Amino acid sequence: MDIKLLPGAEPFYFPGGRIGCLCLHGLTASPQEMYWLGEHLAKQGMTVYGPRLYGHGVSPDYMLRMRWQDWYLSALDGYHLLTQTCDQIIVIGLSLGSLLALRLASAEAVAGVVAMAVPLLPLPAPATITHVLRYFVPYLMSYDQATDKIDQRVRKIQQERHERITGRVAYFKQSAVGVSELIKLQAEVKATLSRVSAPSLLVFSEKDTTVPIETLDVVCAGLSASPMIDTLRLNESDHIYTNDVEYHRVFAAVTTFVQRCTA
Repeated sequence: MDIKLLPGAEPFYFPGGRIGCLCLHGLTASPQEMYWLGEHLAKQGMTVYGPRLYGHGVSPDYMLRMRWQDWYLSALDGYHLLTQTCDQIIVIGLSLGSLLALRLASAEAVAGVVAMAVPLLPLPAPATITHVLRYFVPYLMSYDQATDKIDQRVRKIQQERHERITGRVAYFKQSAVGVSELIKLQAEVKATLSRVSAPSLLVFSEKDTTVPIETLDVVCAGLSASPMIDTLRLNESDHIYTNDVEYHRVFAAVTTFVQRCTA
């Protein structure tokens, strides 16, 4: 079988100084959605790594055999890679990546954690049926890439930046296994959130159609051991904050937070 990555799904690494930033992407996505943020942080002199989470960036069929622990081990590999050259590590995640970032920060020594669009509110009751459906139904829903607003915006920015035009590098259908494992990871993060003892930056958006803004209060309450919790409330962005209309605000806030934590 010929196995190849989707164009643009490659992990990225920017060598720099002794401060390391681990950038973790979301469910069904790829390192592409964290690439611009990673590039921005690298320009500030930081060492940045964006791993490709296991099962992503290849074919949606690879999601049919996932466990959340596989995604976590991808993140853990990245953390230990950065510790080889960096004195301090900041872990940064979006959506699924934010759950992994919080779980990693509860178990490993990090200087800070940035969690964007954390999907931590209980999902509707029908969502839990996926624990059964995963054995009978491979995919729960599909999306039309041609009408995806974020995909269109990514293409526009790539053209402006004179980059390879890939659009949003993601699976445009959602597997039952992926949702089921996400729900399991949510429970794991809820159980370990109080162990996060690093400073935290939480980023949420009023117009996020996937994670409601009320989740911000839930995450804040759970981070009872974090000595500092900064928040950024976006006004116009949908779920992929790093590729949406307010990405400059996100990049600036993350940069400031990293500098404060590692001063």
